[in-house]
Amino acid sequence: MKRSPEGPRGRAANRNAGGRELGYAIRRRIAALDPVEDNEEVTRLTFEVLYGDPIAVHAAYLIGFSRQVAVPGIARVIYQGGNGQNLRDVARRTNDTLTLFGAFFRWGHSSPRGRAAIARMEQIHARFAITDEQKRYTLATLIFETERIGRHLGFDPLTIQQREASCRFWCGVAEQMPLGGLPPTAGELWRWMLEYEREHWRYTDEGRQVVDRFFEDWTTRWFPLPARTLARQTLLALMDDDLRAVLHLENPSRPVTWLLRASARAYLPLTLIRPLPTDRSWMDYFARRV
Repeated sequence: MKRSPEGPRGRAANRNAGGRELGYAIRRRIAALDPVEDNEEVTRLTFEVLYGDPIAVHAAYLIGFSRQVAVPGIARVIYQGGNGQNLRDVARRTNDTLTLFGAFFRWGHSSPRGRAAIARMEQIHARFAITDEQKRYTLATLIFETERIGRHLGFDPLTIQQREASCRFWCGVAEQMPLGGLPPTAGELWRWMLEYEREHWRYTDEGRQVVDRFFEDWTTRWFPLPARTLARQTLLALMDDDLRAVLHLENPSRPVTWLLRASARAYLPLTLIRPLPTDRSWMDYFARRV
């Protein structure tokens, strides 16, 4: 398939730049695309346009990040004796990361701008002692976190096509890093990820303190002071039991868990009838705050 010089956004998506479509129309557009050949556009439409609400994006990123720092080696790199740059300005660290991911989605992994964003990410990470195995695990959390949260809440936000496209997309990012050694199929990568967690997840004070700092950023960014205890409970309810246990986090209250599950189930049908900007990007929100 011939691609525009600007990647996936140079195709039909740009003809709708600045316009709005109902969510069900976006989903029809996704269904008409091939998850392999069009993995960049399917992923952009799914995670930026259809499910790109900033508060939800930030929360899902935070849960995936919490999985990563449950690995002692990753937690140590982030924490750096309590003086790591990532902890000195948590909001900037989060914004920088989500802005880079937004660039991946907006421009794709195959375009010059997309490859430049991936190279920038690798340049930033080069000064940290991150192993290739840890990078592979981080990549797996990016691929599967939306699916895992959905399963935990009792619904599936993604179609088989969207899951396949997402896996292809992030594997395309890995090729540009470059990062090899990934299992050849999504199923094998899923099983590898779960086995990696069984072998490597351990409680550390570093990991817990990192998670607490990032929790604080999410709650203070999105909620007024009286609602912040409830906001923390919401994040806890997004986590599965194993993740909370390894981080020594408390369990959420049953009413909050019930309310979150009910809200999540309502979110999907409501998204399909909402008018959504067809050129929406994570960069539109998070880049303005870097």
